Amino acid sequence: MGIPFSSNRRTHRILTFMQLLRLWLCLALGSLALQAQALVVSASDGAQGPRALSSGVGIQRDPSGQWTIADVAAGGARHGGFAPLNGAVEEGFTRDTVWLRLSLSRTPEAPSRWLLRLRPPRISEAVLYSPDGHGGFTQVDIGDRQPFAQREIPDHNFVYPLQLSTEPVDYFLKLRSDGPALRAELDLWQATGFAQHRTTDYAVVGLLVGAAILSVCMNLIFMAWLRDSLYGHYALYVVGVAALTLNRQGFVAQWLLDAHPERVAQTLLVVNCLFNVVATTFMARIFGFRQHWKPAAIFFDVVAAFNLLACFVALTSHHPAAAPWVSAGSVLSTSFGGVFVAYLLIVRRQWQYLLPASAFAVGTILGIYGLLKLWLGDWLPGAQPERLYVVGSMMHLVLLNAAVANRTRRAEIDVRVERDKVLSVRLEAERQLESTVVRRTAELASANAMLHEEIAVRARLENQLTQALQVEREAIAQQREFVAMVSHEFRTPLTAIDAAAQSLEISRLGAQPAVRSRTERIRRAVQRLTMLIENVMLADRLQSASHSMRLDTLDIVELTQGLCDSFHFRSPSRIRLELHVAAEVWVRADRALLDIALRNLVHNALKYSAADRPVIVALKTVAGSVYIDVTDQGEGIAPHDAPRIFEKYFRAESASRVPGTGLGLHLSRDIARLHGGDVELVATSETGSVFRLRLPLSS
Repeated sequence: MGIPFSSNRRTHRILTFMQLLRLWLCLALGSLALQAQALVVSASDGAQGPRALSSGVGIQRDPSGQWTIADVAAGGARHGGFAPLNGAVEEGFTRDTVWLRLSLSRTPEAPSRWLLRLRPPRISEAVLYSPDGHGGFTQVDIGDRQPFAQREIPDHNFVYPLQLSTEPVDYFLKLRSDGPALRAELDLWQATGFAQHRTTDYAVVGLLVGAAILSVCMNLIFMAWLRDSLYGHYALYVVGVAALTLNRQGFVAQWLLDAHPERVAQTLLVVNCLFNVVATTFMARIFGFRQHWKPAAIFFDVVAAFNLLACFVALTSHHPAAAPWVSAGSVLSTSFGGVFVAYLLIVRRQWQYLLPASAFAVGTILGIYGLLKLWLGDWLPGAQPERLYVVGSMMHLVLLNAAVANRTRRAEIDVRVERDKVLSVRLEAERQLESTVVRRTAELASANAMLHEEIAVRARLENQLTQALQVEREAIAQQREFVAMVSHEFRTPLTAIDAAAQSLEISRLGAQPAVRSRTERIRRAVQRLTMLIENVMLADRLQSASHSMRLDTLDIVELTQGLCDSFHFRSPSRIRLELHVAAEVWVRADRALLDIALRNLVHNALKYSAADRPVIVALKTVAGSVYIDVTDQGEGIAPHDAPRIFEKYFRAESASRVPGTGLGLHLSRDIARLHGGDVELVATSETGSVFRLRLPLSS
C-alpha cells in the first residue's frame, strides 16, 4: 500500500525547510567568519608606506556581468558567496565581472579619512560602493574610461577616498577589463603619506622621462656623427620603451587622454603593437639576423607585419579581442629571439653580441615571467608583474645603453685607424680654424661692447628700482602714521561714550530695565569698535620688523576670568567659564597681546552664537601646555571654508550677515605662535564650533 500524496508533499516541505535552515546557518557563520577577519588599520599605517589589503577581502566572479550592488550585497551568497582573496586579483584575459568585498575598520586613534589605491590603471571599469548610512550605497566610478576631471583625487592610479569607522564596514568593488589582463592590487594610505609618495612617484617618472630624452638626443647625435642609422633606430626604441612605460603606468591617460578616456585601452594596445614592431626589427638588426640566418630575419619581419596589422585592428572596436594575440605573439617572438641569440653565442662564438644579449636577456626573461604571472596568478611565485616590468625595463635600458656605447667605442677605434689618411684634411681644417678664430675674435669684441652697454642700462634700472623702493617705504610709513592718527581720534570719543554709558548705568536711571539694556548695548558696541581698532593697530605692528614683545609671567586663570567679566551682559550665563585646572596656571606671555588673542576668540563666539545661547570658555592643562577651548553654538563652518578661516581678511559665505573684518582669528593665531603655541579649529558641526588656544606652561 503506497504513502498518500498529501503525506509526500508534507515530508517534502519539511525536508526543504531543513535544507534552507541549514543553508541560512552556513551563510550566517560564513558571514561572521569573514567579518571577524576585517582589516583594522592603525594610526601608523599608511603614513610612510602603503598598508596592503592582506585580509578582510573576498572575491566573487560574475560571468553574466548583470549583477547589481543590491544583488551582491543582499544575495551574493546565492551565487556562491565570497571566497577569501590572498594577495592581488589575478584573473588573466577575461571579460567576466569581478566583485570584491572589503571589510575595513580603524583603531580609535587612527584618522577617519583614508585613501584606497587600486593599481595598475588598466581596468576598464572600477566602481566602488560605499555604505551611505541609510541602508544604501554611494557609487564612485573611476576606471580607465572615466575622465580625470571627474576624479576626486587625480592620480595615474585609481584612488578612492574612504571614511573608515571603528566598527567593521563592508565596501564593494566592481572590476571589469575589456582589453588587458584583469589584475589589481589594493592598498590603503593616509592622505599625508600618499601625498609624499605621489610626489616621489611623479619625480621618478620625470627623471625617467628626462633620461629617455637625453638618451634619444645623444643617440641622434651619434647617428649624425657616425652616419649610422642604428643609433636612430635605438633612439626610436628608447621612445617606445618610455611610451610603453608611461602607458602601462597610466601617465599617458592622465596627461594626454584625460578628455578621451574611451581611447585609453586602444592607445595602450596601439603603443604596444608599435613597440613590438620597433623592438623586433631593432633586435634583428643589432644581432645581424639577416647576415647569420635569413629565415630568422624573415620570421621577425612576419612578427613585425603581424603587429602592424594588430595596430590597425586596435584602432577599431575589436581591440579587446586582439590583446591576447598580441601578448602571445610577443612571448613567441622573444622566445625565438632568445634561442637564436643563444645559438649565436654558444655555437657560432659571436662574442661581440654578449653585452646586447645580456641586455635583452634581462628584459626578455622578466617580460615572459610577467606575462606568465598575469596568466597564472598566484600559482607562479615571485614579485608582481608591474614591479618586474619596471625593474626589467631599467636594467634592460642600462645594459643596452652600455652595448650601444660599446659600439661607439669600436667605431672610435676605426676612426683612429683612418686618422692617418686624413692628415691633409686636418691641415686644411687648421687653416680654416685660424680664419674662424680671427672672425670670432672680432665678433667677441663687438659682443663685449654690447655687454658694457647692457651693464650700464642695468645700473640705471637698479638705481630706478632703489628709488621706487624708497618711495614705497615712505608710503608705508605715512600709511602707518595715518592709521595711528585715526585710531587715536577714534579712541578719544569712544572713551567718552563708554564713560558716559558707565555713568548712566550707575545712576538712578540705570536701574530701569530699558535704560540698563541700552547702556549695555552701547558699551558692547564701544567694546566692539575698540577691539576693531586694536586689531587694525596690532596687524600693522606685527608686520613691522621692529616689533618686540613684553614678556611677563602671568596667571592665565586670572587673565581669562577678567576677560570674561569685561564683557557686558545682563545674564551671567552668557559666558560660562569652566576651570579644569589648579588655582593658578602660569605662562610667559605679553599680557596685552594675549588679552587681544583671547578677546578675539570670545568675541567671535559671541557674534556667531544666538543671544539666548551661552559661550563656553574651558581651561585645562595637558602635557606641559594649557588649553583654552572656546565653544560657540553657531551654525558651524563649512568643510570647504575650514582650511582658510585663519587667512587674513578671509570671511566665509555663511558669516556674511555678521559684521567683521576677518582679522580676529588671523591675529589670534599669529599671537599664539609668537608665544610658542597655536590656535586651531578642534571641531565644527551644525551645532557649533570649538577653537583652541594652546600655550606652553611657564617653567
